[in-house]
Amino acid sequence: MKRSRWVLAAVGLLLSAVAVYLLLKQVGTRDLASNLRTADPWWLLAACLLTVVIYWLRAWRWGELLSPVARVPGGRLFATTMVGFLAINALPARLGELVRAYALARSERIKTVTVLASVVIERIFDLAALIVFWALSLLFAPYPAWFRWSGYLTIALSVAVTAVLWVLHASHHVPKFLRVASEGTPPGRLKAPLQRPVASFAEGLRVLGRPSTIAYAGLLTLAMWVVTGLVFLAVGQSMGLSLPLWSPLLLSFIVCVAIMLPSSPGFIGVLEGSCVVGLSLLGVNTSRALAYGVLFT
Repeated sequence: MKRSRWVLAAVGLLLSAVAVYLLLKQVGTRDLASNLRTADPWWLLAACLLTVVIYWLRAWRWGELLSPVARVPGGRLFATTMVGFLAINALPARLGELVRAYALARSERIKTVTVLASVVIERIFDLAALIVFWALSLLFAPYPAWFRWSGYLTIALSVAVTAVLWVLHASHHVPKFLRVASEGTPPGRLKAPLQRPVASFAEGLRVLGRPSTIAYAGLLTLAMWVVTGLVFLAVGQSMGLSLPLWSPLLLSFIVCVAIMLPSSPGFIGVLEGSCVVGLSLLGVNTSRALAYGVLFT
């Protein structure tokens, strides 16, 4: 693993450790265990089944985004998606995304960089959904300044990444800045190392030239996040929390933005802490909110 990955992993472990410490400082383990024992297992089972549906929808969407490059069987996409998310929960620094891309590329004989481009497009769809959730959440209640600024930063990140992807796609697989930078230099010194990986990555962006496929992927994204909202509500029901129907908008945004930060494998501490923060805005006390976060994990 590269040095930057080691540094990112170390920072993630530190943040997770700090989050766990702060959470357990507010809620004792005995109080946490008491709240966990009150959870209704049937609602938790429903949440688990819905989570499987989410992975299936993710795999379906992934297949559509890859369709201009190759048609991959649904079963293989689902299996690779599950392996990838297992790796995300087992490895630091979100290496599971690379594992997912590599596994599918190897089984389908597609270049890993090409598959990785489709993974990046997936994240653009998810960021777009989070921006919508953030905007809709503002309609229901006044929130602190940090909530508004986190939304603005998410919008900026989405616009920046989308712009870069569009430039790569629109430049027909060879970005103009590479052509300009390589003028007057020996071909083997700059062109060879950069043109092939960039062209392979741009190959995975071909879906950007298919509006109908983009629209279909958007519908799958909507379905996926609706089911995700049902998971939030089901976990709440297991805890006896009558969360408002719009609460998944708020919780999805806060949780997903939080897990973008470096953390330990499985987002330990960070994910639970984000649930506590989100539920506190809904009036849920810290003890029950932490138990919710543990169950949601």
